[in-house]
Amino acid sequence: MTTAEASADTEVGTSPEIVVEPDETARQLREYVREDPEVRHDDYADAEDPITEACYVLAEAYFHSQGGEDSDLEVYRLDWAEVYDDAEGAHWYLRDGETIVDLSLPTPEDGQGLPWDQARHRAFITGYEPSNRAARVLEALGLDGGDRE
Repeated sequence: MTTAEASADTEVGTSPEIVVEPDETARQLREYVREDPEVRHDDYADAEDPITEACYVLAEAYFHSQGGEDSDLEVYRLDWAEVYDDAEGAHWYLRDGETIVDLSLPTPEDGQGLPWDQARHRAFITGYEPSNRAARVLEALGLDGGDRE
């Protein structure tokens, strides 16, 4: 399930502040995914706008570009199966205090009504080291955080 599908199935309620492009780095990351959609996971390759299926790599690359664990960003995962019957998959995003930072949403309005409060604070799958896909994006854009040990 993508956030777009979930948003269409969710009644609009009170949502926290949502930002999709907080700075120039976020804009560059979103543009990179749009120009090089193969950076998405193989399971996600159907959307008209590739950013909607690139939540993990966008969240991870942005997190590392902002200083990783030294930034004020926290990693969150929303498991769709815990929210909707017969749903699978997960949605990854960041929080800066009470603000949702979700580079995979086309607009902030696309995140209105999503069950943000059901997400859990997590580490990325690769912990706090950039995954190969995130490192590839960061390196291509010349952003800090792309070095793998």
